[in-house]
Amino acid sequence: MYNVAEQFTSRSKAGLDVWKSVVNASFDGMGKLAALNLHTARAVAKQGAENFKALSDVRDMAGLKAVQQPMAVAAVSQSVAFSRRAYHISNETSSAVVQVLGGQLSQAGRGAVGALQEAKKNTPPGVDFAVSSGKQMVTTVTSMLANLAQFTKPATEVSAKPAAKMIAKTA
Repeated sequence: MYNVAEQFTSRSKAGLDVWKSVVNASFDGMGKLAALNLHTARAVAKQGAENFKALSDVRDMAGLKAVQQPMAVAAVSQSVAFSRRAYHISNETSSAVVQVLGGQLSQAGRGAVGALQEAKKNTPPGVDFAVSSGKQMVTTVTSMLANLAQFTKPATEVSAKPAAKMIAKTA
């Protein structure tokens, strides 16, 4: 009985460590986004002050047209830079979370296989079919998770390519 309680405690501790890693990765991403927002707000305020000064110096329509294009180009380039950096931060954070959770699921699958093998040693011979079926099910789920990880990476790369092309065109 003590062995079961000890295993439960160690698994609970491992699960807590995994969630702590996920939360830390999420908070790290949110911190990076907050820093990006602060930096962008400062840059926009500075650019706004410069734009206001330039507009206050304008005295005719030709001067307004001359000032208008650089202002628009600066605004678009700031927007593109912000979007690009936010996209990278989001990808880094989601990759870190997926990596942590994928490792945990893999470890859980190996633990379940080990428990099934231990149960097989301690069960009567008639239960072999159920144990082997459970082991096969865990193996199938593990391979499905591995395939899912392989499919999600190309999917994110494919969806990132059009966005990157669009951003590159506007820059």
